[in-house]
Amino acid sequence: MFFGGGIHKEMTKEILNTLPKRDQTQILQNLYDKGYSVPEIAKATDMPVQTLYNRVDAHRGRKNQPVAE
Repeated sequence: MFFGGGIHKEMTKEILNTLPKRDQTQILQNLYDKGYSVPEIAKATDMPVQTLYNRVDAHRGRKNQPVAE
């Protein structure tokens, strides 16, 4: 998991929550694009899965993936 555990996880969630929504969404999208699943991100951030699906472009596929030739 990308947030670690214990106090590190709590501090990271608090920092995320202090950011403007636009910046939060950009971070969440970046995590998704790096290969984390929406359920993984939801669990780590204590956000509902459907909320994350609404905030990231999961329906468009991941960015930065190699293009098949």
